[in-house]
Amino acid sequence: MERQPLTPWIETAPYPVRYAETDAMGVVYYANYYVWFEVARGAFCDRYGINYQQIEEDGTPLAVVDAYCRYKMPARFGMRVIARVQLTELGRSAMRFQYEILDSETRSLLAEGWTRHVWINQQGKPVSAPAGLKEKLNI
Repeated sequence: MERQPLTPWIETAPYPVRYAETDAMGVVYYANYYVWFEVARGAFCDRYGINYQQIEEDGTPLAVVDAYCRYKMPARFGMRVIARVQLTELGRSAMRFQYEILDSETRSLLAEGWTRHVWINQQGKPVSAPAGLKEKLNI
């Protein structure tokens, strides 16, 4: 079941698939899509003025507790891709992001997925999201 988004899609600028991200066949190694998801989350934080480094320094980092990726078409060395992200869940101590990786030229869907995160304290226990987060996200 697809979740209703809480925010619109945020896109990265197109970027090239690097040779180091591929396997011997020139296809992007599967784990690199999760790196691209993180790049998209960085763009999300930038868009909403969320200083993630400050949040970590305050002692409440956001831990990934679930991750999923469905591969639709291979990304290959030499392509340019776009990573897209939107927030689909925001609870007291958890949030969920949805992602798409697109071929920047054709806008074809290469992969889609999601990650679920929990705010934690220094002991690894769930805590409430930082004060003011909903206001920054306009939700």
